[in-house]
Amino acid sequence: MQQEQRKSIRGRHPVAFGRATVAAHVTLALWFAYNAWQAIEGIFWQWPAHLDTVGVDGRLYYRAAQMWLSGGDPWTASTATNTWPVSGAYVHELFAAPPPTVIAFVPFVWIPETLFVVGWLGLTVAAAVYTIRRLRLPIYWLLFPPMVTGIMSGNPHVVCLAMLLCSSKWLPALAAPMKAYAVIPMVIERQWRALALLAVVGAASVVLFWPLWSQYRAEAAGIQAWMSGPGTDGGFSAARDPRLFALTAVALGLLALFDRRAAGWLAVPALWPATQYFYATFALPLRSPWLMAALAYSKPKEAVVVPWVIVAYAACRIVQGSGRAYRGRKARGSLRGGNAPESQVGLDDQALLGCRLC
Repeated sequence: MQQEQRKSIRGRHPVAFGRATVAAHVTLALWFAYNAWQAIEGIFWQWPAHLDTVGVDGRLYYRAAQMWLSGGDPWTASTATNTWPVSGAYVHELFAAPPPTVIAFVPFVWIPETLFVVGWLGLTVAAAVYTIRRLRLPIYWLLFPPMVTGIMSGNPHVVCLAMLLCSSKWLPALAAPMKAYAVIPMVIERQWRALALLAVVGAASVVLFWPLWSQYRAEAAGIQAWMSGPGTDGGFSAARDPRLFALTAVALGLLALFDRRAAGWLAVPALWPATQYFYATFALPLRSPWLMAALAYSKPKEAVVVPWVIVAYAACRIVQGSGRAYRGRKARGSLRGGNAPESQVGLDDQALLGCRLC
């Protein structure tokens, strides 16, 4: 059973691809490409003034680790990029990740910053390709706009996702230091060995690097204010609206009754505070073309497209799961009454099992 559960991460919605026509694939690819361009076209305005935004997140994480090693405050590390249109002002981004992320990037500090950024961008592209191939998705899914934005910014989220999906029982433990929310899919995927290793290493880091943790705790309020304010302007998730948050949480809770994994993977883009656009790549393991097509819609974060799309998806899956469960109970009742052929019951039971494990 455990082996089946591990494999099921690549087995969601296989029918959606089996029945897809060439026209459907082309349409989805063009939709991805259009919205991806809408999301990153600012890089090409007043060329090459905005090339400083390519790999900017990787640069920021590098500088935080470098700042800490030099005896400074990693949460004062920042990047400056040109404004749109170019002016004398700059857009400043501050580092806001927890201490494990600072420690995770320390091994890279010996590399010159420019070489690190180039190498990190290469690793990010490789991680994105691995994710698409690991999930057995068509290669054009690399154009999924949240994935494209994650690659262009060089955010560790893309590498984190690849680590969560790998077959290793230990490597996923490296995902959480890069992104704390990686713990959620680790739990729903029952990666217990990696979680145990993470807990041990995390406890050791608190002891060994207590000054770093103490400093983070002292600055936590300011960091959170930055993240929910200038850092993300509220983010793309339902966390920006308490009523929407409650609705989305209920929808995911009901979805978990039928598909625990789907609810777990969607929890981060749907509910995590101060989310970025590329957090939606956590929906990729569901392998749902229509869900990805909806999440690809590059609207402003104020439109809260992501949580509403996830609520709609959860509602459809709940209705589907309820219907399968009802047919399964009805078939078993008919069998007990001697009114249904055994073969029909077997098919209904398989459908119910598929609903539970999909």
